[in-house]
Formats: sequence, structure tokens, C-alpha cells
Amino acid sequence: MSSFNAGSGDQIRLDDRPLSQDLDGQALDPTPLNAITKIRLNDAETIRMEMARLYRDMRLGRIDTQDGTRLAYVLDMVRKAHETCELQRRVEVIDQVNKIRKLKK
Repeated sequence: MSSFNAGSGDQIRLDDRPLSQDLDGQALDPTPLNAITKIRLNDAETIRMEMARLYRDMRLGRIDTQDGTRLAYVLDMVRKAHETCELQRRVEVIDQVNKIRKLKK
């Protein structure tokens, strides 16, 4: 486990420092290119899990709360879009079933 001196004599574990800061405390780009991994947001459960991960990262200081709030807002827009598509798909299925029932009468 690595640590560094925070300047006041306190040792801080590297795992405890916010990921938005380098060792000198300088702000980093919130989404560095080498750290981007594909996050699958193809259903409500994975969107919920990503929002929970984001919340935990903000609570632990890994992500700045301002950046985290922006990401949470975008995740909520993705959730709403997913919800809209799912509702549209269900309405189309109901319409098809109703057409079939009308043809049988």
C-alpha cells in the first residue's frame, strides 16, 4: 500500500485521496482518456448500479461532488430515455395484440 506525506506530517494513503487530484493536490481531468472503460447502460438495473457506484465514489471523495452531480444528471437522462423506449415498446405490443383480437371477432 503506497502513501505520501500530506505536508503536515500526516501520511495519506494513495487509495484515500480523491481521484480528481494528483499527488500535489492539483486538479485532474475528471475523465482521463486512459481510464475510460465501456459502461453498459442497457437496462434499468445497470443504470441504477452505475448511479449507486457514482454515489459511493462521491461519498468517498474519489469524484468531486460537482463532477459527480453532472454525471448523475446525465445518468438520469439515460434512465428516462430507457424508460421512454421501454414504454413505447410495450404500447406497440399492446396495439398488436388488440389488432389481432379485433381480426378474430
